[in-house]
Formats: sequence, C-alpha cells, structure tokens
Amino acid sequence: MEFLGIGPLELLFILILVLIIFGPKEVEKTGKTVGKSLNKFIRSDTWRTINRTSQEIKTLPDRLMREAGLDDLEKTAKAELSQADNMIRLSIDINSINNSPLNNSPIDAAGKSSDPADDKPTNPPEQVKWE
Repeated sequence: MEFLGIGPLELLFILILVLIIFGPKEVEKTGKTVGKSLNKFIRSDTWRTINRTSQEIKTLPDRLMREAGLDDLEKTAKAELSQADNMIRLSIDINSINNSPLNNSPIDAAGKSSDPADDKPTNPPEQVKWE
C-alpha cells in the first residue's frame, strides 16, 4: 500500500520524526493545519491544472503517433514481423524434418524432394486387357 509514493515504513518513520520534533501536544495542531492546507490545495485550480497537464503528458506519445499516422505504420510493421516470424518457424520445422534420421530424401521449402531419383517421371502401370 502506498500513499503519495510513500510506503508504510516510510510513513511510520515520518510520523516518529514529527512526534519527536513537535512533541505530542503540537502534533494535533500541526496535523489539523497540514490537513486543511492539503484539502485547500487539492480543491484549488492549481491542482486541477497540474492533473490535467499530467494526463496530457501521459497521452502525448499516443496522440502524436495518431496525428502523424504512425499507428498504422506500427500495425503494418507488427503484421510483417509476425509473418516473418511464422516463416522462420516454418523453416526451422522443415529443417528439423530434413535432418531427421528417418528421412532419406530431404525436402525443400516448397515441399519438393531434392533427391535426383525422385525427379524421374513415373510411368503408369500397364493396363491389362481382359478378353
């Protein structure tokens, strides 16, 4: 749990320091004063402006990409990278099949055998004529 970027141990340390510096009687008055000041600041126009500016800064890169048309370029690049990744994976699969000890005739990327004996045309079996 964090509050204003301060963790529980840090908050405990700050409270102990405040107690030591101001003493037990002054801590109550100081706490009320700090609480009222923070409430007034959060409700002010300055705080709203800071929040609005912070949101604009967070969304600035996306907005600039949309305005420049780079989001379409990003989508296209991701699609091409995905396609290249798929082709590489297919190539790796084919190479693993080619290097398999069970495979005597290597197969290229087009699915054709590179064995010269396989290039010979096969003759259809002779047809038997029944008389």
